[in-house]
Amino acid sequence: MTIQNLMIESKLFKGTREEYLQKAKEELNARVFKQAGYEIPDVKISCSWALGTAVKNKKTLGQCVPRSWSKANINEIMIVPTVDDSVEVIDTLAHELVHAIDDCESGHGAGFKKICMAVGLNGASKMTQACAGDELKATIKDIVKDIGLYPHNELKINQRKKQTTRMLKVSCTECDFSYRTSRKNIGNMANHICNGCGEETLIEETEMSF
Repeated sequence: MTIQNLMIESKLFKGTREEYLQKAKEELNARVFKQAGYEIPDVKISCSWALGTAVKNKKTLGQCVPRSWSKANINEIMIVPTVDDSVEVIDTLAHELVHAIDDCESGHGAGFKKICMAVGLNGASKMTQACAGDELKATIKDIVKDIGLYPHNELKINQRKKQTTRMLKVSCTECDFSYRTSRKNIGNMANHICNGCGEETLIEETEMSF
């Protein structure tokens, strides 16, 4: 069955994205992980951007953080909002759940690979890209048929326009008064009198971009 046909046959999940992801986790736990001898720990899952350096990698589809990062001592998983295909979302979730079981201790090394192979994620040399093999993908499609489609539409971050205006910070050397303006406005300043303290102490401090 193609993904297109799956989308036609499946209905949109009636609930939030987080409820969908938790439901998908429960189905993966029952149909895949327990069958392979693994139990998924308590974990929170959300549709959000990855943290830290991972956010700069446009190929990052999901992220799991270790329990030590959480005050509640649980793993947290983020599925990025650029992904909206239901099968791909659950496939990505399965990858991140392996990290949760391992508590991110192995990275994408031997411990991670061992669990991946057991649950049906491929054993490619680049385990950073480990995704569902044929058997697991068939199970994921069955899950989508049963629980419905992921209630989310892709966010296209490449549509964001780059801002080209460069703003300069002007500040007072005597008080806390400051503001940002264009180089043209600075060039047209008739004086350097501070609106805060009234002294002629305004200077161009640093270049800012936003």
